[in-house]
Amino acid sequence: MPSNSLSDLTLVIPAYNRPAYLERQIDYWAGSGVQLCILDGSKNPAPLELVARMGADVHYEYMPIGFNERLVHASNIVKTKYVALLGDDELYVKQGLQDCLDLLDNDQNLIGCVGRTLFFFHRDGEIFGHQAYEKSRDLEGMYGDNLNRLKESFPGGDPSAAPYLLYGVFRREQWSTMFSSAYGRHYSSGYVYELALLLIGACLGPTKMVDSLVWLRSGENPAMSSAAVNRKIGTGEWGTSPEFAPEYEDFIQRTTGVLKQCGVAPSENIERAVREVAEQFFAYSLHKPHRPIAYWHRLLGFVASNTPQWVKNLLKRNMTKSLGTLLDYKGVPFSEALIQLRQNGVVFNQEEMNTLRAFLLEFHSRVEKN
Repeated sequence: MPSNSLSDLTLVIPAYNRPAYLERQIDYWAGSGVQLCILDGSKNPAPLELVARMGADVHYEYMPIGFNERLVHASNIVKTKYVALLGDDELYVKQGLQDCLDLLDNDQNLIGCVGRTLFFFHRDGEIFGHQAYEKSRDLEGMYGDNLNRLKESFPGGDPSAAPYLLYGVFRREQWSTMFSSAYGRHYSSGYVYELALLLIGACLGPTKMVDSLVWLRSGENPAMSSAAVNRKIGTGEWGTSPEFAPEYEDFIQRTTGVLKQCGVAPSENIERAVREVAEQFFAYSLHKPHRPIAYWHRLLGFVASNTPQWVKNLLKRNMTKSLGTLLDYKGVPFSEALIQLRQNGVVFNQEEMNTLRAFLLEFHSRVEKN
């Protein structure tokens, strides 16, 4: 039977140099029953007064070490039945999380589930957003053979139609295996860790999509990059360049090793399947930047970086549908974004979303005043 409680879930939050957003997390989850595991890699620890009011549902550790090391640490200390990763400036919708837990309680064959996603940002006193990862769907053979599920997750090397496992809700054992293995060593490209997680997660068992709105992906801050999570080297370059061949081979062997240890398939078949899917993915990733749409996006990026901010703001305020399509600008006011989600079959509680919008607006109003 459904538990109707979020107390079975831990959210692992690897915080970094955004104390106001960390405080927002504390306020948002207070009283929900969710367990927070905050591993703070910031230059300075959270303010003492914030730590003091975090409460019994929050485990806070100041760990000024790398992102990878903190995730591996989390995989060793989380104790709840279910686990999910959450960025320090991002949010999950509580009703969507409950729907995920109910699904996992009712279907013991599943190792995890992934909900629908809304990308959101704040501008000029309003919250804007649009649906993201809308291609994601259930795999036809998700309950079948593990290696076939792996191959179906990467048709032609493209994983965009499969569930996006990085921000899924998983049973603790499988989550710990995925994250401790995927982030267990450093690679020259910061995108490789996510690939490892997708490969391992696809093999460990079926993950189902739910049509509930679950993940609110934030566009409020720029993506973080560091020596440990290097975003300058793409996966296509990393997976095909002789320079990174030793790392590539290590990646294949480490991924194969953990899957053999988990017994997902006869051992002689695992390495062949992992290598085949990885090669297809790297070939797809190498080709992706050379598609015409990619050149157009780079041109738009160049123009945007050399356009005065007041001009960009003026364009965004007066964005017509045609201009938005041309510029690939999808953001619409929050209420309109919700209408579009519902038209696409996404389920959510309207009252909860109204409360969430007010919560986000109040946060930005307070930040701007300070």
